[in-house]
Amino acid sequence: MPSPMRRAVTVLALAAAMLLAAGSASDAQRSGAGPCRQGLLALMVMIDADEHDRSLYRNTAKTVVETCGPIAAAKKTAAAPPAAFDKELCGKLALAMLDSIEDAKLDSPQFVQARDEFGGKCIGG
Repeated sequence: MPSPMRRAVTVLALAAAMLLAAGSASDAQRSGAGPCRQGLLALMVMIDADEHDRSLYRNTAKTVVETCGPIAAAKKTAAAPPAAFDKELCGKLALAMLDSIEDAKLDSPQFVQARDEFGGKCIGG
């Protein structure tokens, strides 16, 4: 039986994923600071709890990358094989995105850089 803390983390992550999914109904619609903040907080909790290999983590991470901040430019590089999950790097990138949001800089180049690097290294397969 899951501990109350683990259950609370799961509920928080699920709620954040639902908020983000509601905001991603179409490619033209972008999530605002609130849903992006909640998604990032959920991701940070899941990264800290070593839950990066779960589908909820992957879905939440993908939604954050696809809906938060400016629309990403199309990548023209060949897909590289996924690297091993780097808990420290992914936590730092999520925190960098959260810091940008807290500074009201969701559309900043710093947010986009952290988001794109997170998308390339931290979503998983």
